[in-house]
Amino acid sequence: MNLAIPYLMFSGNCHEALQFYESCLDGKITSLRTVAEAPFDVPKGMEDRIFDSEFKAGSVHFKASDDMPGNEVTVGSNFALFIGSPDADERQRVFEKLSENGNVTFPLDNNFGMVTDKFNIQWMIARTDA
Repeated sequence: MNLAIPYLMFSGNCHEALQFYESCLDGKITSLRTVAEAPFDVPKGMEDRIFDSEFKAGSVHFKASDDMPGNEVTVGSNFALFIGSPDADERQRVFEKLSENGNVTFPLDNNFGMVTDKFNIQWMIARTDA
């Protein structure tokens, strides 16, 4: 194994979440496949849900999808995404955008902050060296 990236699971709003993260992190959805494109029989009414996706913003990289009937996810606090930047202005901008309609867990000071965004995803924003 030489790669570990977070995989986020959503309850039907994966695409909306990815678009939100694009705007917050100046990133890009690099791949997006719907359930209709999945290599298995598609449950009726689920065709537009996300089967698999990938997101990249600089060195931030994760995969995401929607849950499926029988495998529903419970939004919780079992993970966080850690992102860092040497640039204080960038940290502040990202923190503020992620905080919109979310909950600040730990206010951003000079080097660290935590926020749960409007999709109940926890983020840690920290100062890192360039």
